[in-house]
Amino acid sequence: MRIKKIFFLVITLLISFINFSQNRMNSLSNEKSLYLKQHSTNPVDWMPWNQNVLRLASNENKLLIISIGYSSCHWCHVMEEETFSNEDAAKIMNSNFINIKVDREERPDIDELYMKSLVLMTGSGGWPMNIIALPDGSPIWGGTYLPKENWINVLTQINELFTNRYDDVLDYSRKLKEGLNPKTIIKNDFKESELLTQIKDASNVAYESLDKENGGLRSSQKFHLPSMIDFFLKSGYHFKEKKYLDFVDLTLKNIAYGGINDHIEGGFHRYTVDSIWHIPHFEKMLYDNAQMLSLYSKAYKRSNKKVFKNQIDNIFNFLENNLTNQDGLIFSSISAVTEIGSEKVEGDYYVWDKQKIRDLLSKDFDLFQDYFNINGKGLWEKNKYVLKRENDDEYFTKKFNISQKKLETKISQSINILRTSRKNREKPITDKKILTSWNALTIIGLSDAYKSTGDKKYIEKAKNIIEAIEKSLLNDDLILKRSLSISNEGIFFLEDYSYLISAYINLYQSTFDYAYIDKAEDLTKKTLLLFKADNSSFLKFSSDQSLLFSDNLFVNQDAVMPSANSVMCKNLFLLSHYTGNRNLSETGKSMLTEISNEMINNSLDYMNWMNVALDYNDSFYEVVISGKKSFEMAQKITEMYLPNILIAASKTDSDKYLLKNRYIKGDNLIYVCVDNTCKFPVNDVKKALELITTKDE
Repeated sequence: MRIKKIFFLVITLLISFINFSQNRMNSLSNEKSLYLKQHSTNPVDWMPWNQNVLRLASNENKLLIISIGYSSCHWCHVMEEETFSNEDAAKIMNSNFINIKVDREERPDIDELYMKSLVLMTGSGGWPMNIIALPDGSPIWGGTYLPKENWINVLTQINELFTNRYDDVLDYSRKLKEGLNPKTIIKNDFKESELLTQIKDASNVAYESLDKENGGLRSSQKFHLPSMIDFFLKSGYHFKEKKYLDFVDLTLKNIAYGGINDHIEGGFHRYTVDSIWHIPHFEKMLYDNAQMLSLYSKAYKRSNKKVFKNQIDNIFNFLENNLTNQDGLIFSSISAVTEIGSEKVEGDYYVWDKQKIRDLLSKDFDLFQDYFNINGKGLWEKNKYVLKRENDDEYFTKKFNISQKKLETKISQSINILRTSRKNREKPITDKKILTSWNALTIIGLSDAYKSTGDKKYIEKAKNIIEAIEKSLLNDDLILKRSLSISNEGIFFLEDYSYLISAYINLYQSTFDYAYIDKAEDLTKKTLLLFKADNSSFLKFSSDQSLLFSDNLFVNQDAVMPSANSVMCKNLFLLSHYTGNRNLSETGKSMLTEISNEMINNSLDYMNWMNVALDYNDSFYEVVISGKKSFEMAQKITEMYLPNILIAASKTDSDKYLLKNRYIKGDNLIYVCVDNTCKFPVNDVKKALELITTKDE
C-alpha cells in the first residue's frame, strides 16, 4: 500500500511538473505581436517595451537587455531556440537584468535608434539585435546572434563591469551618445546645372560598386535594393547612359531567374547568402515584394521584356494567394522556417528532392531539370535543390526542338504539378501583422503595375487596400495607426504617413480621381504638423520620442526601403505641381539643400534622394489632358517609361489647379507644361510625346 502511495505521488508530481513546464509563460503571452508570442514560453522573464518596464529598471538599478527582431527572421528563431530557451542563460538574465523584447516592425523607432548604436559600436548590424543598456536605455554593449555560451560570457562580464567599474561604464555610454547625436550638416547651395553635374559624377562613382556580371551590389550576399536599381533606371534615362540601363536589365533578369525568386508560388525571398542570387534565407517580406512589383512594372514599360511582365503577374499572384486577409489588407511576411513537430527546419517548404520531381513530372522531367538546373548548379545541401534558371527560353526551344508556346505550356504544367504537391507540406508561419507603410508600398506597386499593363485587376486591388486602410487604420482626424495590433496608440511614424501620401498620389495618377490628391494634400498638412522639427527641414522619425534615450531621432539614409524623408520630399514636389502650392516644393528644396553634401559624397546610401533630386533639378513636365477620351490618352502615355512627367486628366471641366481652363467641349486636348506654363495644345498622343521627349534647345 505504501509503495502504491509513493508511486501515485511521484506520478502526480511528474504530471504537475509537465503541466507547469507546458504552461509556463512570461508577460509576452498577452501581446498581439507574433514575434513576441514566439518568446512567451522562454524561461526568460521577457517584458514588452513600455514606461513601466523602464521605471522598474530605474527603481532596481538594473541593466536592460533589449532584444529586437521580427517573426520571419531566421537567426532570431535560432537564438530563441538555442539561447533564450536555455535555463542557464535565463537564470543570469533574470537575476541581473530587466529583459525587454521588441518587434522591430511594430516599433521601428526603437529598432532604428539601437541599430545606429550597434553600427557605431561594432561597424555592422543585423537581427536579432541584442543591446545591453543602462536603466535609462543608454546602450553600453551591442551584438547580433550569439550562441548560449558566448551570450552567458558577455552577460557575466558586462554585469561585473557595471558592478565594479560603474564610472567607466557611464563614461563609455556618454561618449556613445555623443557619437549618435545628429551631426551638423554642411549645406551646399548648388546652382541647378552644378547639382546635376554632381549627381552624374556621383552616379558614376556608385556604378563602380556594382556587380557587372551578376547584378546588384558587388558583395558576398545579395539584397534586392530596389531604390538603387530604380535610380539607375531613372538616371540611365536622364543622362542617356546605356550602361546604367544594361545593369538594371541584368539585375532584374538575374533576380527573376535566381533562387531568390520562388518559381513555384511566386514572391521573392529576402536575400541570398551567395553572390549569384541562388541560395536564399527563405523568409518573404511584403516590403520587398511590393517594391519589386513597382520596379518590374517600370522596367517593363521601358523594355517590354516578357520576363519582367511575368514577374508582375507572379508577385501579384503571390500577394493575392498567400498574404491577403479577408478585408483586403496585406500581411507582413512569411517565415524562413517550417515547424515540423518540435523541430524548426529552414527552407523545407521551398526546396526539392530530385527523385521526387522525377516521380511527379515523369516524361517532362528532362526538360524541367534542364530549365531549372536540377543538377550541380542548383544543388543546395542534403541533396536538396533550389530552383534556378540560367538560360533564356530560346535556348530550350532549340535544344528540345519545340515551339515557344509548347515550352511555356510544359513548364507551366510542371510548375502546377509541383505547386499541388507542395500544398501537402507543412507551411511556414505567416505573420499576419498589418503594417500601414508596407500596405501603402503595395498600393504603389499595384498602381505602377496597372499603369504599365493596363490590367484593371491591379488597380482594383490597390483601391481595395486603400479603402481598408481608411476604414481600419485612418480616422477622421487623420490619425494614422502603425498597425492593427500595435498596443501603443499614442505614437505615430513618419514612414506610415509619407508612404500613404505617396500611395494616394499614385492612385490619382492611375485613376484620375482628384479625391486622392485632396486626401494626399490633407494628410501632408497633418504630417508637417506632427513631425516638424525645430532646427531642421527634415521631419522627425516619430511623433513621440520621450521614452527613447535620445529624443532627436532623424533617419535620412535610404536602405532596402527608402527613407521616409526622401519619400516625403518627392511627395512635396508632386503636390506642389498638382495644387499650385509652391511652399510645398520650397520645403522639399530645403530638405535637398540640407542633404546634398551627404547625398553626393555617399551616394549609395542616398539613392532615393538622388532620384528625387533629378525631379527637382532636371526637365520635368506636367501633362494635362482634357476631353471625353482623356483617360484613354493618358493610359497610352503612362504605359511608356517617362519618369520626368506627371499627368492630370479630366473628362469634364474642372476648377482644380492644373485642369482649370483646359477643357473645350468636343475636343480632346493634351497640354505639355513646365511649371504650369504650357505649349500650344495638341490632340494626338504621338505629338505630345515629341514635346516631352525632345528638350528645348
